[in-house]
Amino acid sequence: MTDVVKLTLLSFIAILLFGTVYGQRMIVENQKIQMKQQFHSDFISLVSLFGEDGLNKLYSVKTSKELSEKEVFATGLMLQRFIVANRMRNAWIPEEWEYIEKDIKAAMKNSQLLRDRWEQVRNWYSPEVRSFLDKIVFDVLSEKEKLQILRDRFTNESSK
Repeated sequence: MTDVVKLTLLSFIAILLFGTVYGQRMIVENQKIQMKQQFHSDFISLVSLFGEDGLNKLYSVKTSKELSEKEVFATGLMLQRFIVANRMRNAWIPEEWEYIEKDIKAAMKNSQLLRDRWEQVRNWYSPEVRSFLDKIVFDVLSEKEKLQILRDRFTNESSK
């Protein structure tokens, strides 16, 4: 083969390779955008499960006995939303993740209900997920509250 043919063939292969890589990158970026849109849409639906006073109820109610069955289910979905946000962490730009993490921390700090629900369901999840939400919870609580949670966990584990 002549050098011109080799160069032309290599150029053609390079263009095809670049096109493929660029196309795959665009597909991944579009998937990230779709995940973010679905994530925000799901949150709107989730808040509506709490009714008219949605977030106020989430922060003011202390036990799940004060909630309807649908609202109790919604607290579990809210925790699941936090877990999903963490799993899609690479879809968020750093500033978006910072705001999402602040929202999660605010929710866990201000809602005794969510913290109690987390304690009820945390053993259903992998150690990685437990580590993520436990860190969030422990970042926002006082030392006294942290000790109480650890004491309750120890007592519950001992009684099994």
